[in-house]
Amino acid sequence: MSWFSHGAQPVQTETDAFWYLNLNPEQQAAYDKLLEHLKETRGLHKGHDDRFTLLRFLKARQWDVQRAAAMYQTMVKWRIEQHADHLYETFVFPERDEVLRHYPHFYHNTDKYGRPIYIELLGQTDPSRMLEATTLDRLVHYHICEVETLMRKILPACSVLAGRPIISKSVILDMRGVSMKTFGSAAQKILKTVIAIDQDYYCETLGQMFIINTPTVFRLIWAVVNPLLEERTRRKIVILGSDFLPTIKQLVPLEKLPTFLGGSSQVPDGLASIGPWTEVQLPSSPVGTAAGTAASSPAAATAAKDLQKVVAGAGGGMWEREQDCAAASCGNGGDDGGGQSDLPAVDVKATTVMAPPPVLHQSATAPGRLARLGDDNEE
Repeated sequence: MSWFSHGAQPVQTETDAFWYLNLNPEQQAAYDKLLEHLKETRGLHKGHDDRFTLLRFLKARQWDVQRAAAMYQTMVKWRIEQHADHLYETFVFPERDEVLRHYPHFYHNTDKYGRPIYIELLGQTDPSRMLEATTLDRLVHYHICEVETLMRKILPACSVLAGRPIISKSVILDMRGVSMKTFGSAAQKILKTVIAIDQDYYCETLGQMFIINTPTVFRLIWAVVNPLLEERTRRKIVILGSDFLPTIKQLVPLEKLPTFLGGSSQVPDGLASIGPWTEVQLPSSPVGTAAGTAASSPAAATAAKDLQKVVAGAGGGMWEREQDCAAASCGNGGDDGGGQSDLPAVDVKATTVMAPPPVLHQSATAPGRLARLGDDNEE
């Protein structure tokens, strides 16, 4: 972690960013042991049993198989207790626009490695007003749905365009305007809950974080935040003042960076997210969509199948639903007996996992847009 650095600071190398594609023999052996252990104990959780998910938990526990297995099993227990799959499918959040007014956050383009960039404008955040618009429990449910959308839709879409698995995001936290009033008890309660969820249950989905425009009071704020973070998280953080651009532009091309951060990319009205996930459609029922393509172009079908394997691993293997969060919903709008605040009991064993989405290719008629190439259903 770099602290109030001046001038350009080092950022992640490509090797560091894609650590999961460059395992050494010891790491591969640890993966093999973890997979064998979870199979023998029937501990694998459907939808979270792919290679990259297991590697994330191994890395989070320094490749210690026993500790990684315990962390993985804790995640599975949490998902069952929280009805995470059901929550993603049914939770509606009509207060989202009001929350965004007091907590501006959005995804905007990708970094040079193809990872989505998540931005929070913390100086414009008012936690007290935010909790007037919703409750802490509903805010936590909303956060879970947002991370689920990252895993199920955003990362797979980024993987399609990158041509290799993308399993993490880059983060920019803009502290311009932050004061101790901003970081009161309400903010601390929210932050503590969110950090615990992200570190414990969605581990190693953070690639790099930049905290920019840090004010003088940031040292006091950091004294509260620092103990909440594991060392593996701290190592990914670069703390910068107002001279942040020389560092960030090493990782984010200026044409991908918002104008208010010194780039040339316009942020849509309403802080709408833009990126590959708005270009790539991940259909809810992909089976058989490539039948015609495969028959007319075997080479295209083979290429589609190869890249599909990449995408299938990128999103944690979770393909229960591929629709994005709607403006006022993090699910499909169905309430299934409520769906507003209290989650009804569900049969977690009934959750079904769909086939991965088909690979997409550049449309000849609309460059920059993506069209389905399909799935030939062959192993």
